[in-house]
Amino acid sequence: MDSKAHMTLDRALRSWRDVRFAQATRSANGGNAQQGNRAAVTGGRHLDALDQLVRDELVAAGGTELVFLRGRKATLPGYYRATKSWDLLVLQDEQPVLAVEYKSMKGSEGKNLNNRADEVFGVAEDLRRAEKKGLLPATMRRAYVFVMGVTEDSTTPRKTLDVAAGKVDKAFDEASYLERAAIMCDRMRETGLYHLTWAIGIRDDPFGWVEPLPAVGWAPFSQGLRDVFDEGIVKPLPQEDI
Repeated sequence: MDSKAHMTLDRALRSWRDVRFAQATRSANGGNAQQGNRAAVTGGRHLDALDQLVRDELVAAGGTELVFLRGRKATLPGYYRATKSWDLLVLQDEQPVLAVEYKSMKGSEGKNLNNRADEVFGVAEDLRRAEKKGLLPATMRRAYVFVMGVTEDSTTPRKTLDVAAGKVDKAFDEASYLERAAIMCDRMRETGLYHLTWAIGIRDDPFGWVEPLPAVGWAPFSQGLRDVFDEGIVKPLPQEDI
């Protein structure tokens, strides 16, 4: 990664920390302090800089006539449910070419990571089935960005729980919550649940960031965004038969 690209990435990741801090401070000053890290994220916008980073990469890739939609405007059909609003939907020539889901967490990782996993699997499988049903173009790509705060709790190696039957995959044993999140993202990419995944850990003070698994780092994610377009035409991706 060249120095300019590194600075751009660093600035976007730093914004996640700064916006969360500003929102928590405003909440506290207004007499509405909330428990834990909730106040830092309930105001929204803490992922806006990362969203802009994704948009900029798509433009740099040569994508033309792109339309970026968020909120209710970024709603797509599902298979198990009628519709789902994505965090970012990219259209080209009025056709969807990329749907992106952003998630982040800091604190209570032991409980929240499993909850996030349940959400992300269901969201992607619903959309994938909708594509199989012909409700959406099969060439549309799905992307997932996961941000976790780097703390002692999130980076401490963890033993897996005992199971009533079968055996736990050894890859998760002694892996921290941050590492488990990266493994999850890597396997979602490998199986085609998502075409592009990025797992990143951000430390507040002193500011810094870490990518626990290079395969789901910014470099391959960025390249995947650039590969969406070939002379303005979206490339079809083979998907695992389901």
